[in-house]
This record gives sequence, structure tokens and C-alpha cells, in this order.
Amino acid sequence: MKPKIIFFEPGVKVTKHVPIGILVLAAFMREKGYPVAVKEFSGKEIDEDEIREIISRENPKYVGIRVLTGPFIPRALKISKIAKEMGKKVIWGGPHPTILPEQTLENPLIDAIVIGEGEYALLDLISYFENKKIKPLGSGIKINGKAKIFPPQKKCVNLETTPLPAWDLLENINEHFPSKRGNPLKVMSSRGCPFKCGFCHNSNKNVINYLGKYRVISAKKVLDEYDLVQSLIKNKITMLDAGGDYHLISKEYTKNWCETIKQREPHLKWSTHARYSNIDLEMVDMIAKAGCVDINLGVESGSRRIQEFNQKVIDLKKAIPIARALRKNKIFLTNTYIFGHPTETLDELKQTIKYVRKLPGDLNLVQIYRPFPGTPYYELCVKEGKVVPFKKLEDWSNFGLIIGDKNVSRIPTKKLFFYFYSVNLIEQLNEFKNRQVYYLRNGFYREFFDNFVRNRFVKKFKEVLESKGL
Repeated sequence: MKPKIIFFEPGVKVTKHVPIGILVLAAFMREKGYPVAVKEFSGKEIDEDEIREIISRENPKYVGIRVLTGPFIPRALKISKIAKEMGKKVIWGGPHPTILPEQTLENPLIDAIVIGEGEYALLDLISYFENKKIKPLGSGIKINGKAKIFPPQKKCVNLETTPLPAWDLLENINEHFPSKRGNPLKVMSSRGCPFKCGFCHNSNKNVINYLGKYRVISAKKVLDEYDLVQSLIKNKITMLDAGGDYHLISKEYTKNWCETIKQREPHLKWSTHARYSNIDLEMVDMIAKAGCVDINLGVESGSRRIQEFNQKVIDLKKAIPIARALRKNKIFLTNTYIFGHPTETLDELKQTIKYVRKLPGDLNLVQIYRPFPGTPYYELCVKEGKVVPFKKLEDWSNFGLIIGDKNVSRIPTKKLFFYFYSVNLIEQLNEFKNRQVYYLRNGFYREFFDNFVRNRFVKKFKEVLESKGL
């Protein structure tokens, strides 16, 4: 009999989310004949006695943990320590071990890592541990206490033929769908991103080499997943969160997606991600008629130099009518911006603020740039002495929290944060009003009331508490 694998989603204490990546991987391994279990801890405290009881009861040989850079790390280490004490092999996967494989493997609590796409890599890694007769491509292991990183897998997963995510393995699946009147369902509609923006994790060299080519998933398979989840829960799903890193890649794919949605689930609402350079008025009309109610479009900067530097050029004259058409069709439009790009000047920041005011949007999401390791932006920050690389795994625990925000641009620090908070104050007030209208228009009554206490400023405050262990 094949050895059992238990997958842990450590998450963070203040936010509940579906561990979709683990569910996808668990379904794949189960299809290959491995006994699997899934345990999620997002949105709650990690109790050491509970972890011991779970591992003792499930008795796996391998403990897999999905880890993002930031507060996931100390929680994942807590699970790893208990698993090692109980004689289990600990395997980390997900974004953080992908971007920093050697440093991750230096930690004594971690036996191996999966880099990038996990399906075939984990299959080969476990086969290696079981009989030592296969080279575990796409993985990292320890040999005589030193990290050994293997080349990427030679094949990518066919996302159309892999099994549906293992939603049935969630013990408390109904916690993710609490509203009696309707709930969103987060689905994987694509993997990776065809673009390599300088600030984004998709421009990390290991993500490029180990994740494989960008792929989209057909609406048919996404709706099959919707049917599966709806059969497992007691409340109703009324919306698909189909954004991912990048969804509407082309007009042809958009047309096929929209036609399938209209034929199978004409009353189902959905959200998506796209790019101003890849969307036009015809596509806006398509998605509006097919039930799209929410879209995210990245702008990042109003400076032409920064746009070219970041490989995301926006033609404002073409973007404005697209934004107007989206809002006219009652599609909630989020435009994303970054303040404080590396090498950005005060004049360029002011150009971005003008963009924010000119380009229509229901939410103008403004963030301070945070140097993500292994990206072109990060390497430049290190070269210019703006960032000192962390020396060990634990140092990354506060990454992504506002207490860790720093100025890596050429803008005076007081000016950068003044404009960031003043612009955000106005934009958050506008978003609160627009979001409430959006919730009422789409029948999301629970979200309408929750939004009074779960706005972005409250979330940021919770992040600070999380970083301090409170």
C-alpha cells in the first residue's frame, strides 16, 4: 500500500480562506493511489495539542505544508516541529519554498521542498524517498545535511484532465459558505501568468522555470467544480471568483468562457482579472451579458517610464472608455496602483495620482511597493542598498505586513507615506459607498452588513496584531 500524505494549510489567524492549491494537489495524489487528508487552519489559532492529535490519528508518513511568504512561516514551522518530533517527513511547497529553495531547506525542521508546480514533483519526490530509484525533478532535498536542488519537471499538468479539487476532504466545508442567501466560490481558472511584471512573483526566475507555461481552464471544467461544491454544501453559491493571477487572456477564450456560462448557468455571477492592453469594448459587452459583476485591472503607475520599466504600459486614452463601459454595465471595477516603485521620483508619483483621478473606478486600490524576493525589482533594491536580504527563513515572517513597509523609491519618505495615506483615505471612503451599492445590487446582504466592520483599514489593523502575536 502507498504511504499516506496529510496536507496542512497553516494560513493566518485573522483571515479565513479556502486552501484551493492543496485541494488540487490532494485530488491529484489521491487519483494516483495515495491515501490523503487535508487539514486547514486559516482563520484560527494553531493549537499544538490539536496538531499532535491530528497527526497521531491520521498516522501519515509524509506531512505536506503549503507556505506563503509572511505570517504563514511561523505557523508552518510550528506544525513542522511537531511532525518531526513524531517521526514524519516534512515537505514544504507553495510560493515561499519556490522563490527561496536553498534558504528554506537550511531549516532543520524541513526535510524536502517542492518547487513550482507540485503535482508531478511531489509524485517523484515521494517515489524517491520510497525507493531512491528516481531523480525527484522539481524538488529540493537534503544530502548529508546540505541542500540539493533538482532541475524543473519536464512535463506540465494538463489542467483539463486532472481531477476536480478534493473539496470533499474539507472537514468544515460549510464554514466557507456561511450565507443562506448566496456565497462566492473561489475557483482555479488559470495557472501562472503570461506577463512578467517587475514587481510580481511571476517574474521570479524559479517561478518562471518551475511553474511551467501559463494555462487557462475551460468554463466547462470550472462549472463542473461549481456543481461538485454545490452538492457538498447546505447553502447556495451565487458567484464564482475566477480571477487568479490572470484570467481573460484573449478574445477567443473570453467568448468561449462567456458562451459556456450563459448556456449552463445563466444566472451565475462571476468576477475576473484582466489587463487594459488585452481588453476592448467588445469584450466588455461579452462579459457583461454573461454575468460578470466584478473585474480587477492593474495600472500600477501613471509614469510612462515606470510603466515601461515594469512592463505594463497603459494607454490612458484607450483605458478611460473601457473603464466607463465597465461601470456603465454595473461591473465593479478595481484599478490597482503601486506607490513607491524602485527609482520612482516624486514627480512620477504625482503622475500616478493624476491617473487615479482621471481613470474611472469603483475602487482604486493603492499599495506601497514591497520588495518580493527574486524579482527584478527586488534585485535592483538590493543592488542600490535599499534592501538587505534576510539570512534565514524565520526573518520573512513579517513580510507583507504594514509594519514592514519601507521606502525603496527616490521619493522623500514623509512625502511617500503622506500621499499614500491621504489618497487611500479618499479612495477607501469612495470604495465603501460603491461596495455597499454593489452588495445590494447583487443580493450579497451578509457582505453588505459585514462591510461595516470588515473594511480594509480594519484588515490592516488586524495584520499588525497578527504580526505581534496578538
